[in-house]
Amino acid sequence: MVTPRLLEDLPPEFESLRSFLVSNVQPYINLAFNKQGFLAKDLSNDPLKLWETKVGGLPYLPKGMEYPCDRQTGEMMMFLLQINCAEVPSLPGFKLPSQGLLQFYSSLSVPMCVLGPEPHRIIYFPEISQDESTLVTDFSFTLDKRYRDEWYHHIYTIDFSVGEDIFWDYCYNSIPDKLTDIGDEFDEWFLDYQPENQVGINAKMAGFPEFHSYVPEVLHNAKGQLLLEFNHPFHCSDYLYFYIDEEQLIKADFGGVQSYFMRA
Repeated sequence: MVTPRLLEDLPPEFESLRSFLVSNVQPYINLAFNKQGFLAKDLSNDPLKLWETKVGGLPYLPKGMEYPCDRQTGEMMMFLLQINCAEVPSLPGFKLPSQGLLQFYSSLSVPMCVLGPEPHRIIYFPEISQDESTLVTDFSFTLDKRYRDEWYHHIYTIDFSVGEDIFWDYCYNSIPDKLTDIGDEFDEWFLDYQPENQVGINAKMAGFPEFHSYVPEVLHNAKGQLLLEFNHPFHCSDYLYFYIDEEQLIKADFGGVQSYFMRA
């Protein structure tokens, strides 16, 4: 793994913090997006297979299964992304299934900066069919909703890699008393360093979230593990966070995932 850049750039005046920062290095799974195009109005040009890992495009949907709808409004939900779990690197303490397809959908009626289970839907398929005759291929029934509500149209592949970072917003609260003063000075320095050096990961699984919100205490108090942090690569002001109980993740039970949305 690559040494977090923050440790390489640490100014001499903060050297006394190094051992504390090193002890708070956390692993995570980085998601890198590669643009493939965008859906035409007739939905005919998704370059990726229905069962492939992707952001946007057409989702994997077995015939006979209803398209996901908002439980409160009954409206169809927007497909965000799907992940073939076999492509995700293993990470100690992050018990994602080693196979199957994990999908994320979003309601278009999402309250901002509220942590809860309702606005999004996460669906897990333990087995993946690559036989198109068993899958829905005609999604014309989504057209009116898709263009009336301006669903995301861009399509991306995803590359996964394991990284390590120091999530300062979290470890700052556990700094020892003897380092409090230098920690406060470092915090002020970090506020300038972060935007200038583009520190931060826009999409990840596990680890801790980046804070882009004025109410970070909501995320501080979130229970469970960070399942996914998703900053849409085209609609870059949209941030979504998904949390799951560790025991539920081990059981591959995604029914109780908590989600949080904000637009910067």
